[in-house]
Amino acid sequence: MKISVCISKTFKNLFDPDVLKVVFILSIPVFAFYVGALFLFWDQIIYFVSNLIFWIPFSVLKLNGAFFIMFFLWFISVVVTFAIISAIFSPLFLNKANEKIHYLYVISSILFFSIFYAFIFINNWDFIYFEIQKLLTILPFDTVSKTVSAILSIYVFYNFFILTLFILVFFFAKPFLEAIKDVEYPDVEINSDRTLGFKRILLKDVLIFLIFFVLLFPLFFIPVVNVLVPLLLWTKLYHDSFLYFVCNEYCFGETLKKLEENRLKTLFLASIAASFNFLPIINFFAPFFAIILFFHCVMQLQTSV
Repeated sequence: MKISVCISKTFKNLFDPDVLKVVFILSIPVFAFYVGALFLFWDQIIYFVSNLIFWIPFSVLKLNGAFFIMFFLWFISVVVTFAIISAIFSPLFLNKANEKIHYLYVISSILFFSIFYAFIFINNWDFIYFEIQKLLTILPFDTVSKTVSAILSIYVFYNFFILTLFILVFFFAKPFLEAIKDVEYPDVEINSDRTLGFKRILLKDVLIFLIFFVLLFPLFFIPVVNVLVPLLLWTKLYHDSFLYFVCNEYCFGETLKKLEENRLKTLFLASIAASFNFLPIINFFAPFFAIILFFHCVMQLQTSV
């Protein structure tokens, strides 16, 4: 199985206008719902999280707060730069471009700015981290606690936004995967065994994700680990659920066995898709990217059977 082929075909399909419409029709209302929930219950959420982290030593809270603030600054830098560049140059260069070029510009520019600012922050990590810690040391414990509570609350709600989007994808996955199949693999006949009991697997995977998310919540107060833990959880969820869903619909013969043999590759691909959860705007595409990615993995193995 060639990873590069799976990724390149997935990006190509992701820019299809019909797929993009489904992405935005699902993503924007769900995002608006969670923003509204945060706005309506903000005081109660902050009160609850503040009480939850009251037992944490100030030194740990300061370290975690500095890391979260750095992550937030990186996120804002990417979004603001993208907005300014788009406002200045889009009318000049993209007015006559088609819809696909617009979407390609959005994805590629956000990826570029994300990597660019990550490089800047990593190169100046010690200086920025030290200065933020100094600021947090000056502030009283209550202020730092509320700041960390606010950022952590947004972070948790954000993960639930992606989880909701992840679940909704399954209701729309078959039609747009069929559309992709008709274009990319018109000669492949599918006689799926459909014996994997997918719905039960999906429910089990979501419950396992939620249980571990709650049990590992204390690790969210440890810098770096608070990003790695969700990344690992999302990688596992994307890998198991999406791969088995696609296989339930499109696998037959020796394909499932070949997938087991390529497990390290599919886990790596799942980690790439999961990392998109942490990129601004691109996070709307992450679950769709993952399921299309695994679709191409399965079909590539299918055609080689």
